[in-house]
Amino acid sequence: MSERTSAVIYYDGEVCNTENSVAFLSENTARLIFNQNIDLTELHKRIRRKIFGTMPIKVFSMKYPFCASVNPVTYDSFDIKGARSLETMVQTHLASGSPYLELYVQFSSPNTVFAASILPAGREEYTAPA
Repeated sequence: MSERTSAVIYYDGEVCNTENSVAFLSENTARLIFNQNIDLTELHKRIRRKIFGTMPIKVFSMKYPFCASVNPVTYDSFDIKGARSLETMVQTHLASGSPYLELYVQFSSPNTVFAASILPAGREEYTAPA
């Protein structure tokens, strides 16, 4: 069994959920191979570097399609937010036998964390993420 996982990263598109499936729609993709025991911070860093190089972009969210039900077969998207969900994603992928896993990644630049927007009155309002 290989200790490396091959992934297709979708970005700058959309996640479409239907009654029994989930699809990542994007013309922008990247391929990435990583160790199965990678931590989430390192995975985010590798994805960011693969797609944007040294630009100051951050991974905002990462989704993985998983089989939610067998009868009928139903897929849903699963948010990868921590070590446990990352481990679950890798184990689910290994059990599926698929040659690669699919991830949908949303990015945000550091400027959007505390974005300034100009109000009609000429004031600046700073917003922080929820």
